[in-house]
Amino acid sequence: MASNNCSYLRSLLQLFCFAPLLCCGCQLVPYSTSSSVMNQAPETKDSQQENLNVEKTSDSPFNLKANELVQQALGHYSNGELKQAKILLASAREIDPGHIGTFEIEAQLSYDMGDQNQFLQSLRAIRAASPHDSEKQSAIGTLFFQAGRTEEGISCLKRAIELKPYNEDYALKLAAFYEQTGMTDEAQNVLLRALHTTPGSRRLPIALGRVCEANQQWDQARIYYAMVVNHFPKNHVWRKHFARCLYHSEHYSEAFEQFSLCQKNDPESLSLSEMIAFGDSALRIGNLEKAQHLFDQISANHKSQLLHVEILRGLCAINRGQNISAKTIIDTARTKWPTDPTLLQVASLLPAQ
Repeated sequence: MASNNCSYLRSLLQLFCFAPLLCCGCQLVPYSTSSSVMNQAPETKDSQQENLNVEKTSDSPFNLKANELVQQALGHYSNGELKQAKILLASAREIDPGHIGTFEIEAQLSYDMGDQNQFLQSLRAIRAASPHDSEKQSAIGTLFFQAGRTEEGISCLKRAIELKPYNEDYALKLAAFYEQTGMTDEAQNVLLRALHTTPGSRRLPIALGRVCEANQQWDQARIYYAMVVNHFPKNHVWRKHFARCLYHSEHYSEAFEQFSLCQKNDPESLSLSEMIAFGDSALRIGNLEKAQHLFDQISANHKSQLLHVEILRGLCAINRGQNISAKTIIDTARTKWPTDPTLLQVASLLPAQ
């Protein structure tokens, strides 16, 4: 089987924990009497008639015998007697072909025995038997993804969203799987639809901001991060994301304000690239003193010189009329990068001695 055994087992537990099958001593319930399905199906005349038919057949000796065999199979499974459990499950299915308990335990059995083909067949059987159970559709979708069956996983999660469009967990999960497979446009569309459905969500704007940021869609990302900062004004991790997107979308004044807030509340929080963006924002809005201070700080904190930082330091000093300081900065940089064309251009801006 796949190497990520822990992920498989966690997802299997998630799938089985709400089915009355494992470790709780509850009586097994065949699929034909599954209350979760009945609760989610609309109460039309056809469904009401179906419920009546279920009531007539749920106590039949065939169903009771299938339940008994599945209980015995579960006992063997708990004792590690996998082959005996599998034989009993086959007998239960002969009696009640639609008994969902046989599919669920068989999925675990197949996984434990390394039979991926049977594992996938069991998942497909559970999926077909639980068309109105959003939790099972979601859990099965996760297992399909982990087994490398992307299309089937997507179909299951789409069904879960269709059943419960206001549950943002399903949309977040589907978007994450889309991202993992490089389908970022699809991920973004899923999240947008979910946000339109639940506009007050606090998690969906975060996911949308990160997807847009990864795609360098800076203008869109800043809009979503603005929502995130509004929800979490004291969280400076998201404020930094917001500031970065403002900078890259050329909203320099707003970027400067957001970087300033981050630095004020956590002076060590800004990375090197964020400090450079902060200084460049200050330079572009004409706050030369702050820009000079930031670039000097960057230069002092990094033993190896950074060409673009030294260029910006020199430009700040020139614009502030500090020609001696500017010359020192540029001459020092030229000892390391003597032929860099941008550095030579900055040097040409110095007044003649």
